[in-house]
Amino acid sequence: MYPNKYLTELIKDALDEEAKSSAFYETLAGRLNDIDDKNRLKQMSLDEKKHYNMLNEMYEKLTGKPFAAGENTDEDKDENIVKCIEKSIDKELEAVELYRPILFALEDTTFKNHLQEIITDEQNHAARLNYMYSKYK
Repeated sequence: MYPNKYLTELIKDALDEEAKSSAFYETLAGRLNDIDDKNRLKQMSLDEKKHYNMLNEMYEKLTGKPFAAGENTDEDKDENIVKCIEKSIDKELEAVELYRPILFALEDTTFKNHLQEIITDEQNHAARLNYMYSKYK
């Protein structure tokens, strides 16, 4: 068992962000006409759900109890697409920064591998969003 309570707080923050991101990308996909971009965003939403499940598994193993999800808000629903993409790039890169201390605090190899996969996915999301940003700008 990991004694660091700060670690579980970081994981809770990450779980909330993953749930919000998944819902956001699904909503944003519905606002686009380009089928390739829709598919990119839907895949990103699925990635975020995968991350949520991985983090939830970690949280349950570390605390012995399931995570109680908060309410998802779609805060960027009314903004233009370029602004939404721009904010998403920042959020993806911030997620990488959030995951680093979690990665370093973990001892379990499987969890470390999960975090490395999540970090790589987040970096890939930022790259895809940069492409979309330049396309729609």
